[in-house]
Amino acid sequence: MTHGTTDEKWTLSDLVALSALQVLARGYVPWTAWSMRPAAIASVVNEIERGRRREVVELGAGASTVFLGHTVRDLGGRLVSVEHDAAHADAVRRVVVREGLDDVVTVEVVPLVPWQPPAPALGVGDGEEGADWFPANTWYDAERLCAACPAEIDALVVDGPPAGMHPRTLVREPALDVLRPRLAPDWSLFLDDADRPAEREILRRWSARLGVELSLVERIGLGAGRSGGGFVPTL
Repeated sequence: MTHGTTDEKWTLSDLVALSALQVLARGYVPWTAWSMRPAAIASVVNEIERGRRREVVELGAGASTVFLGHTVRDLGGRLVSVEHDAAHADAVRRVVVREGLDDVVTVEVVPLVPWQPPAPALGVGDGEEGADWFPANTWYDAERLCAACPAEIDALVVDGPPAGMHPRTLVREPALDVLRPRLAPDWSLFLDDADRPAEREILRRWSARLGVELSLVERIGLGAGRSGGGFVPTL
């Protein structure tokens, strides 16, 4: 009996990326159905290494936490990984400790709370069937999140909160509203699952607010950009 189906989203580039990433880790790094694709993680790792991004914040902990953690450790930096699910955070912490990264990686549990957008987000279409977009109604506790983050963020990776079950809600949009004041003068910004309609719209809005064109790399589902509009190489 079939209990359900899952679309296969990994490609050959993901297998190549996984092979390249695995040299960073001491042991096997477990994945979930919600993990960033290996090709997306490898692209973020590459940008962190190239740009010498030492202060990194990740919204949504998982397999990426381990690989980003090893990268920032080699640079003498640190990673703050924010997770709303305490049980999942504990699982990620166990791998972080096994990998010897607990001195540079902090997995912070920050709950989701009611969110009030700073400006109306409803009714702004992107040309797709004249669709309206709904603002996030919950997001991370902004006060607790900011307390956990460094004063200047060199790279921000947005892979949370979970958003796939809300295709017309801009679940991840508040990340820029809250953390933009913390971005360093020279920054990199990433949005995972950016090939989904709501995340495409978020990417468009962020580009407008920042005055920087954030690119969508559809083949790996990643939105990426740098301060000043610099090119971000991806796998």
